[in-house]
Amino acid sequence: MITLPQNFTGSTPPQLFDSLSEDSLQKILSHSVMQEYGPSHLLVQQGDTPEGIYLVIEGTLKTFRLNEDGGEAVIRLLEPGGTCMEAVLFMGGPSPIAAQTLTKCKLMLMPERIVRQHVLDDSQFAVNILRIVTRHYKGAMHQIDAMNIKSPLQRVGYYFLSKHIEAGHDDLEFTLPFKKQIIANYLGMTPETFSRTLKQMQAMGINVSDEKIRMKDAYSLCHFCDSDTAAMCPRHDNGCGTCPLN
Repeated sequence: MITLPQNFTGSTPPQLFDSLSEDSLQKILSHSVMQEYGPSHLLVQQGDTPEGIYLVIEGTLKTFRLNEDGGEAVIRLLEPGGTCMEAVLFMGGPSPIAAQTLTKCKLMLMPERIVRQHVLDDSQFAVNILRIVTRHYKGAMHQIDAMNIKSPLQRVGYYFLSKHIEAGHDDLEFTLPFKKQIIANYLGMTPETFSRTLKQMQAMGINVSDEKIRMKDAYSLCHFCDSDTAAMCPRHDNGCGTCPLN
């Protein structure tokens, strides 16, 4: 039987397990497999059929697409608690995306047959799958919006702000979970454009050293906020005078 880390079973479990009964969760764990991989391990090739849903326990991974010339477009960047291949399982046919570890990873694989059976047996689990797929869809809309409408500075600022909020908002320093080259690809820009954008941010009091972000104050990134980001911010509903949306 797989034993999950304590932070995966507390008050804020991965969305895949949200509000599941203990019995339902144990059924999933009893049929799942824990796997460990080094960096750059290809979990799913584009065009293959995935074995099931992957839950990140430790480490980071990416999902991406390749074109005929070998060009890569990063679709999602996953941290602990993140899952992938939910939509692909129910699409049928070969996977339109690939999945690869970025760092040393510990993953839980929930086999396809177990996923399909549990969707039928537990309505809450089915709802969780739908919510995850909906969130991925919303994230894809943000990516399309950013690449077609937002400037490089706005894209980077929006991404940094979301990570700042996830880190707790009050800290003046936080660490990016991915290397800058990976983030640049995810944001749809070349490493050179990303570097120029970081220099622009430095003039705004936002310094980037390796993967460390240092700000002159906790509100340095707030002017990149939009309604979706504000919904994640603990200060937005308190009438924060610095918020550009208040």
